[in-house]
Amino acid sequence: MKNNVLCVMVLGSLLLVGCGSKNDANEKNLSDAANAYLVKKGQLCLGLATKWPVDLQDSDRGPGIVRGSQMAALEKVGLVRSHETETEVTPLSGTAPVKVKVLRYELTDDGKKFYQEKEAVGLVGQKESRGDICFGQQALDSVTKTEGPIAVGDKKEITLYYTYKIENLADWAKDPDIQRAFPGIVPTINGVGKATLNQNLTLTDQGWVAQ
Repeated sequence: MKNNVLCVMVLGSLLLVGCGSKNDANEKNLSDAANAYLVKKGQLCLGLATKWPVDLQDSDRGPGIVRGSQMAALEKVGLVRSHETETEVTPLSGTAPVKVKVLRYELTDDGKKFYQEKEAVGLVGQKESRGDICFGQQALDSVTKTEGPIAVGDKKEITLYYTYKIENLADWAKDPDIQRAFPGIVPTINGVGKATLNQNLTLTDQGWVAQ
């Protein structure tokens, strides 16, 4: 008889756990909201945001020129390949286009695996496609603390503080030449499980969502 009572009590506890609301400000709901945001916005990229292929003139390829060093590093790890060609360029004076020799960098098949294209606003206000090369996906590692919830107008908000991990980290992101050409990679990788990020979450009819 005692065993039967124990089973009922355990089952009752499990049922209570399963009845939690998606509106509760518990760690699971808040973590799920932050991770849902990171799935869409947590891509870790090099920050190139450029049109492809990338053409470099002689003035872009000298010692100390950032874009030249970046393309050379990407070519070394097999993400791009280069060849000499000609293209038309309109001088800043606005005169007729002239032909110039350029070193053209194009994505290799390996490079295309890490390539992501997004719309960006161009110089004349029109949207145009620009591409970046991404080396991993940021995801929530562990929650360190929360602040709130607080009332903001007619809504409730909470701030979630967390450490992060990197999923699918590309091997080439660890290459010394890549890290010299794109120094922002180093603190991002070194911050895994250490650096604290924060995300504001708002309570909606669908539960907690990241702003």
